[in-house]
Amino acid sequence: MKSKYLPLPRDGQRTDGDHSPLPEKTRKWRKWLFIAIAIVVYTIVVCSITKVAVKSSSTLPLPASRSSFPHPNEMRYTIQQTGQTNTSLHDLVFAQPSPENDEEWYTLLRPFNTRIPQTTFRAMNTKNRTSVQLADGSGDYYVTLTVFHEMHCLMRMRWFLYPGYYENKTWEGQFGDGHVVGHFKHCIWSLLESVMCHGDTSVRTFRWDEHKPAPVAESLADRRCVSWDWLYNFTMGHSFLLEDGLLRHPVFGRLDENLRPVGGGMSVHE
Repeated sequence: MKSKYLPLPRDGQRTDGDHSPLPEKTRKWRKWLFIAIAIVVYTIVVCSITKVAVKSSSTLPLPASRSSFPHPNEMRYTIQQTGQTNTSLHDLVFAQPSPENDEEWYTLLRPFNTRIPQTTFRAMNTKNRTSVQLADGSGDYYVTLTVFHEMHCLMRMRWFLYPGYYENKTWEGQFGDGHVVGHFKHCIWSLLESVMCHGDTSVRTFRWDEHKPAPVAESLADRRCVSWDWLYNFTMGHSFLLEDGLLRHPVFGRLDENLRPVGGGMSVHE
């Protein structure tokens, strides 16, 4: 009795009823087609995984810069509304020059001269930068936090508005002083870099005024701010006064509070 089942094909045979071996050329073509498909699938999978990984890494927050003091991870923040005019900060800028106003600015800038312990400075110094070491044998380094440098710039720019009071100069004399103008340009450049670096995206609004055709900008904005009292107190705890005599130039020797060599002589900056 004839079996109703076809015999199992041997390698190279067809199963469609024709049991003659496949041509050698066809077998090679199928082999390379399978390899090509496998390569395409592998490439697609690898590219997809890479794209997802790159996209994920670009959205992850960058690690905090180590070259900050205190370290950004130690900072404290608050949400506060800025742009209010009934504050001492507003008065600090808008008040007329006076000894009292000047004293408030100097108090604000009191932690300008900051000292960092040697071990902390070396741990945070990833760019092999150096700084001046204090002459008290502690090994501490002399630095200024950028925020206080920028406030110093703002104070000097405010002085620029009152040349007669602060510099005993006329407006013309002030603009003719290359050193003064160069200092202000440096400050504008420094502040521009900081503004772009921080990229504050808090929203400021506009309103209509019945007496003006153009929208009027509002100054109020809700912002994530550093806890200023905390930062100020922290820096004060690591500050020193120039009167302490902790700066010693390798050529000019110890400097006084005006950055002049003790015992007279020219300023280091002259």
